[in-house]
Amino acid sequence: MVTKTTFRYLHTLTNLGASPEPNLTVLWSTRLPENFKRYCAKMSIETSSIQYENDDLMRPEHGDDYGIACCVSSMVIGKEMQFFGARANLAKCLLYALNGGVDEVTKKQVGPKYRPVVGDVLDYDDVMDKFIDMIEWQADVYVNTLNIIHYMHDKYCYERAEMALHDRDVKRYFATGVAGLSIVADSLSAIKYAKVEVIRDEDGIIVDFKTTGDFPKYGNDDDRVDSIATDIVHKFMTAIRRHHTYRNGIPTTSILTITSNVTYGKATGNTPDGRKKGQPFAPGANPMHGRDTHGAVASLSSVAKIPFNDAQDGISNTFTIIPGALGKEDQIFAGDLEIDLNK
Repeated sequence: MVTKTTFRYLHTLTNLGASPEPNLTVLWSTRLPENFKRYCAKMSIETSSIQYENDDLMRPEHGDDYGIACCVSSMVIGKEMQFFGARANLAKCLLYALNGGVDEVTKKQVGPKYRPVVGDVLDYDDVMDKFIDMIEWQADVYVNTLNIIHYMHDKYCYERAEMALHDRDVKRYFATGVAGLSIVADSLSAIKYAKVEVIRDEDGIIVDFKTTGDFPKYGNDDDRVDSIATDIVHKFMTAIRRHHTYRNGIPTTSILTITSNVTYGKATGNTPDGRKKGQPFAPGANPMHGRDTHGAVASLSSVAKIPFNDAQDGISNTFTIIPGALGKEDQIFAGDLEIDLNK
C-alpha cells in the first residue's frame, strides 16, 4: 500500500523543514518495500521527525484501513473514535500507598485513609498489597472523572463536523493513560531486591528513602524488573475495566507521557528508586534517563515486553540517539536492514 504519495508525505520534511506538528507516523512492517524502508531511515537520520508504530501488531486488531489518532492511538478510519483525558500518576499513587493516602508534597489527606506503611524498612509484599488497593481507588476516581468530562464535552462541544465523517454506529474507545511506569517498576525493584529504608518528617510522613545495595533497573532487558512493569500495567488496566465508561466506551490505556512527564514530576516527591522530588518522569514507557546501561536493543526489548492487549491505546518510546547510531558514513541500520545508500 506504499505509493508515490507515501513518499511525498515524508518529503515534506525536506520541503518545509522539521517541526513539532504535524506528527508523521510510519506504520512499520517487515513487509514494507525495501526502498521505502531505505527512505524512512534516511529521513530519520536527516530530521529526527518520524514516529514509527508496529503495523504487524496493530493490523490484526484493526485491519488494513486504520490510522493514528492523537499521538499513538490506532483506530479504523471512519468507524472508530476515542474519548481521552489526562493520565494516572502511578508514581504518586505508590507514594499515597506508603503514606495512607496523604500527599507527600502538600501533606493533605487526598486519597482514602488506608493504613500507611509502618516500620523503617519497606517490605515488597506489604507495599504491593497497599499499592494495588490504592490503584483500585485511583482507577475509580479516574474513570468517574473522565465520565463527567466526556458527558459535559458532548453536551456543549460536540464535534458534529468530525462525526459526520464517521459511520452512524461508531465504535467508541474510552482511553486512559499511565504516567511514571518506569519509576514505579524501579521503585518496586529496589524494595524487592535491595534494602529501602524510609525517612519520615516530624509528622511521620514518608518524604524520602535510603537505598542500600543494587537492584535491577527497567530498560536493560532484565525480566526481574520488566515483569514488574508489565504486571503493574495489567493490574491498572484490570482496575479500569471494572468501571462503567461513558457511552459504553471500550476501556484502553496508553503509556504515553510525552509532555506531562515534566509537570507530573514537579508535583511528585522523592521516590524509592532514587528519583528526587520535582525531577521529571521518563517520557512514555521509556526507562529513566541513564538507567538503561546495556545498549539500545536491551532498552527497546524492555519496552517491547509490555503487552499490547493491556495498552491498546499505545505504548510510546521516545528514543533519542546520535545520527551515527542510525547510519555511519553511507550505511543505514534499521532493524531488518543493512543497506548501502550508494547502491
